Amino acid sequence: MWIAEGLVQRYPTKALATLSASCPVYCGHCTRTYLTGPSTRRARRRRFRLALGPRCERMLERLRASPEIRDVVLSGGDVADVPMGFLETFVSSLMDIPHLRDIRLDSKALIGLPQHFLQARVLDGLHRLASKGWARGVDLCLHTQANHGSQITASVSQAARAVRSAGVRDIRNQGVLLRGVNSEAPDLLELCARSRDHAGIIPYYFYMCDMIPNCEHWRLALWEAQRLQEALLDRLPGFATPRLVCDVPLLGKQWVHQAADYDRERGISYWTKNYLTPLESGDGDALHRRYAYYDPIHTLPESGRRWWAAAGRRSGSSGLPAEE
Repeated sequence: MWIAEGLVQRYPTKALATLSASCPVYCGHCTRTYLTGPSTRRARRRRFRLALGPRCERMLERLRASPEIRDVVLSGGDVADVPMGFLETFVSSLMDIPHLRDIRLDSKALIGLPQHFLQARVLDGLHRLASKGWARGVDLCLHTQANHGSQITASVSQAARAVRSAGVRDIRNQGVLLRGVNSEAPDLLELCARSRDHAGIIPYYFYMCDMIPNCEHWRLALWEAQRLQEALLDRLPGFATPRLVCDVPLLGKQWVHQAADYDRERGISYWTKNYLTPLESGDGDALHRRYAYYDPIHTLPESGRRWWAAAGRRSGSSGLPAEE
């Protein structure tokens, strides 16, 4: 879905700029397994054709020519793996594009390698960017990923305070729902409270784990995520109550209560969209199509498991069965 190499536009007014294919923390549940990390026997990674400099120039050209985009997320991999001098130059160039109003830096390194954000050169660069953003009416924020309260360490709190003192408007947490880690309401509530109280990190989103290889033991069923969302309501201030979302394949993130239809027996939820991106402008069926997400088999009732076993035999395990 690249509109320029490394630039993704899944939503009408937002774009994702992937700067790096490396990360200080290679999570087993990584939502960008198609790109991040080296290829293995089980998984082939997509590779950039252009070097970082020419690739970023192409992205800037496309963004300048796309006035509908007002929000750009810089990620990878991890922006912490991009040299700070280059990152500052690129973000400064983004701030010069008149229609851009929000720039977000995505970095798991705040949690996994907080020392990175305590370096003087990093904090000085962030301060210069935040000052320019303030002068030009552009918000600069940092997004990170903490999945358990124990990850909010003293070093993380120190780094978060330093980033905020540099002028970055907000630090927001985009976690992942993981069975056995934060799949119970008390654990999720503790994480949200520790993030706010000890580090000033705003609970923002928690994503249902993607349907990627070797992650079934972590994934929750949609009904479990819905139950968790309801448990969070009225327990936290509204601004610190995270939204639990499902990143539906070929669609994008949807609040867990937005499913258009849900077959709990077979664990299939169906979702629709109400917008088109430039890549879909010629697709007359995009707004009428139903996009499917599948619960883990082990969360289904026995009747649902039998149905999937029979469907697998019919299809020869070559793929998902057609919708009945």
